[in-house]
Amino acid sequence: MNWQIYVNAFWVGGAICLISQLIWDLTKLTLGHILTSLTVLGGILGGLGLYDRLIKFAGGGAAMPILSFGNSLVKGAIAEAEKT
Repeated sequence: MNWQIYVNAFWVGGAICLISQLIWDLTKLTLGHILTSLTVLGGILGGLGLYDRLIKFAGGGAAMPILSFGNSLVKGAIAEAEKT
């Protein structure tokens, strides 16, 4: 069994949470602003094709946070744009 994927998921998911918590604690941004920013960041990373690499590296650590929602939105939009 490859334990490295579990370690990567732990570190990447933890880093996302840590950065979000630091932004919340050190700025006057509300939780809604932070969640919206993370969703947009996930969409940007997905649009650039970087989010799939992150998921391949970290598995569930990258697929579960709110960043994944933005990535899913962009993937759906790109898929529909390619159909037309």
